[in-house]
Amino acid sequence: MQTDPVLNTNDYTRKGHYLEVINRFATLLLNATTIDDIVWSVAKNAIARLGYVDCVIYLLDEKEGLLIQRAAHGPKNPIDLDILNPIKIKIGEGIAGAVALNQKGEIIADTSIDPRYIFDNNMALSEIAVPLIYQNKLIGVIDSEHPERDFYPPEDLEILTTIASMTATKLVQAKNDEKILEYQNNLEYLVQLKTEELNKTLTELKAQSLEIKDSINYAKRIQKAILRHPAYIKEIFPESFFLYKPKDIIGGDFYLAEIIDDKIILVTADCTGHGVPGAIISVVCGNALKRAFRKVGVNDAAKVLEQTRAYVINTFEGSDEDIKDGMDIALCIIDPKTYTLNYAGANICGHYIHDNQLFEIKADKQPVGNYINTLPFTNHTVQLTQGDAVYLFSDGLGDQFGGPNGKKFKDKQLKELIKSTQQLSLLTQGELINQNFEEWKGDLAQVDDVCVIGVKLV
Repeated sequence: MQTDPVLNTNDYTRKGHYLEVINRFATLLLNATTIDDIVWSVAKNAIARLGYVDCVIYLLDEKEGLLIQRAAHGPKNPIDLDILNPIKIKIGEGIAGAVALNQKGEIIADTSIDPRYIFDNNMALSEIAVPLIYQNKLIGVIDSEHPERDFYPPEDLEILTTIASMTATKLVQAKNDEKILEYQNNLEYLVQLKTEELNKTLTELKAQSLEIKDSINYAKRIQKAILRHPAYIKEIFPESFFLYKPKDIIGGDFYLAEIIDDKIILVTADCTGHGVPGAIISVVCGNALKRAFRKVGVNDAAKVLEQTRAYVINTFEGSDEDIKDGMDIALCIIDPKTYTLNYAGANICGHYIHDNQLFEIKADKQPVGNYINTLPFTNHTVQLTQGDAVYLFSDGLGDQFGGPNGKKFKDKQLKELIKSTQQLSLLTQGELINQNFEEWKGDLAQVDDVCVIGVKLV
């Protein structure tokens, strides 16, 4: 079995830190309700955790056509939530203005040779800026400066763009909520509005909803980037398929295929909810899982899930709300030298083919998260051989209604399909499973996120 490429320890630590930043920020966004809550959460939490000493959040004033400083971290924010001498920038002026005009993030390694640089409070020698946009419409800019030259690595542009996209979507939702609240507080006045004016307002809200959908489409690209690229997975599992179909544009299911300390990690997970809430929970749970690997290693799948559960519960304990979110998961740790499979599961059973027979590995009937009666997870060890196949799937495909009588597809039918296609390649098996799912669903709506994985040990 192929085991390269192995993640570099520094790269893994850096990516883990970035995921922790996103995890922290996603958790804060769950509780942020106003525009000020959102922008100060970016400035005081997410940005600070990236190690930046200076950051300013600009929001666009559409009437004046100016970028106005709305939140800050560092010298511009000496006390509480005040901004020292807030400035206004025209679109196209300075580095932040240029980023706003081009709607494309930039890293300036040496501002002393960049004629666009605008001196504000203290001289900085490097700068990074990314736009806040949705449906190609500018709503602001995140800008950070540092006194050292060449301070910002290229990876910071990617993580800051991710934060900017999540922030933009949340800001649009907050603006809509403010409008709805305004209409609720002035209900008598709204009732007296002329029919034409009311229809115009509803049309505008519908247009904004479409814009939010486009922003979520962009968030889909970000979530897809967090999942491993198919080319990387093929290097680990040349014979495999990964069927991933969110119910909405983005979803709460996710999968993982990694090599850590010469062990192959294979995961299918189903987080609470779907759509934007499910995607945010998936970031929290996925980050908790990777932190658990760093904490307890890769020699005990049950201990990994128990540590992950502790991290997930701890993450949501800081909220004022009683959050019960978490995930179901099937976790496999495979030793490519001995073909030994170490499995632990939370409500998702594992399956494998050996001697042309399909076997099931039972999962514990509890989630990874806050639960009434939490118990230790069960470790399972299975000795496989070269040529055996492992299958993991969430409940989304089995719960799909359809067929001639509008009934559920059910896991039993999926298992029969897996057994009947063993003579085919894994790629072809995946295509047939997808084809059967689509034909069964027909014109009915998809009821849940779908994630099905099949890999062969070669």
